[in-house]
Amino acid sequence: MPEMSLAPFEDFEDCAKENGTRHWDAYYLMAQLGYDSYASFSKVINKAIASCAQLGIQIHDAFLQTTILIEGRATPSYDLTRFACFLVAMHADDKKQQVAAAKIYFAAIASSIIEKAIAEGDLQRLEMREDIRTGEKILSSTAKQAGIRADGYAFFKDAGIRGMYDMSLKHLLQRKGIPAGGSLYDFAGATELAGNYFRITQTSERIKSKGVYGQKALEATATNIGRAVRSTMIANSGIAPENLKIADDINEVKKRLKTTHRGMKKLDKTSHKATSLPLLEE
Repeated sequence: MPEMSLAPFEDFEDCAKENGTRHWDAYYLMAQLGYDSYASFSKVINKAIASCAQLGIQIHDAFLQTTILIEGRATPSYDLTRFACFLVAMHADDKKQQVAAAKIYFAAIASSIIEKAIAEGDLQRLEMREDIRTGEKILSSTAKQAGIRADGYAFFKDAGIRGMYDMSLKHLLQRKGIPAGGSLYDFAGATELAGNYFRITQTSERIKSKGVYGQKALEATATNIGRAVRSTMIANSGIAPENLKIADDINEVKKRLKTTHRGMKKLDKTSHKATSLPLLEE
């Protein structure tokens, strides 16, 4: 495998703009990451902004709206803090060599701040965890309209888990070694989160499309959809969902990312340039 070059980021520190803190022009970062269309690149920025919001970080604290002149025309853009650049790089297309190099560059800075590596899938997990929260709210509303008993939602929810994992939620948490009081979804990896999101959304769709009504029918539907998702996951990977390894607590991942934000913010308020030399060592 050819050695990856970090050359596109050799001048990253020198291209910062100073205005009380260092920041970088979005069009500059677009070129550094190998994008030639701002329309395409803006989608990556929007994903990064969504991650910023999910972390509870003020968006305008990282993504500073500005206007630049392109061919004499005022064009909306962003001035990006180092943390914003990091989020954008993590969301960018890593099939581009420039993006792969950028991820190494920013992840190394992040790990020097928190003394632990940030996995590429961490942001994906955060997004999917939020998707599940939204999906569960929709499913709860759907079940209420379909006649779920006031005391029956926990049984309905467990029916879906039993279908997908072939055991109750209580036994599943014990099997996976999730700490007491911990949530299954907070410790699930990306594959497991995706499977559960599909199960939750498809249960809601089946209830609505088939006119399912009543506690028993709702539980049966939840179980059947769970079994179907289980079958698909096993067929695709050969691994039953209950055997998927747990990941770091998503709340700890959030803390690491927030610490990274604070560290990068502090770094760029200093008068010293962040060195990239450690990142270029073999």
